[in-house]
Amino acid sequence: MPNRTIYVGQSDIALFQRAQELSGGNLSAAITRALQRFVETEEAHREGFDEVEVRVGSEGVYHRKRFVARRIAQGKRPASEGRRGEWITVYHTRKGRFAVHRKQFDEAPKAEHSPWGDPEDPRYTIEYWNNLTEFDNEPGWDLSGSAEMSLDVYEHPDELKAALPDDLAHAVEVNSQQQPVEELDI
Repeated sequence: MPNRTIYVGQSDIALFQRAQELSGGNLSAAITRALQRFVETEEAHREGFDEVEVRVGSEGVYHRKRFVARRIAQGKRPASEGRRGEWITVYHTRKGRFAVHRKQFDEAPKAEHSPWGDPEDPRYTIEYWNNLTEFDNEPGWDLSGSAEMSLDVYEHPDELKAALPDDLAHAVEVNSQQQPVEELDI
């Protein structure tokens, strides 16, 4: 393999020395791994994918899982008597699979207003699922202490459809057929 010369600025020498220490003395291997990761991340981003990190577990004991995907639909259902509430986010992975992250909880957190709306309102079922909100960032909705969180992966759209409520499955079908990013020359 041909040699390549990399010029390192004075301010980056400590970084390169640390990388060499962490790689067991093989700086070339460390640089190659870093470049591979950089290329994979940039190519995925240009295709409309991002790195996704979710928590999985229950009763306050969670661990993180990370993968490359794009979010295609998201929905929520409030808890009611005898039924747990649930937030579902569906991702289309870069490898063509579907990942479903679920947060299930016993009751909605107390807040000044209910993001769920009024269950007696006829629009409730229409607004029941949506793909516009990011539930992890909604103020007042930290369910980490009481939520049960899971991640399931489906190979085929038919398997996925059977695992989702009909209206969310429809949103997944429509959104997964669209281009992830539309480039505008404006």
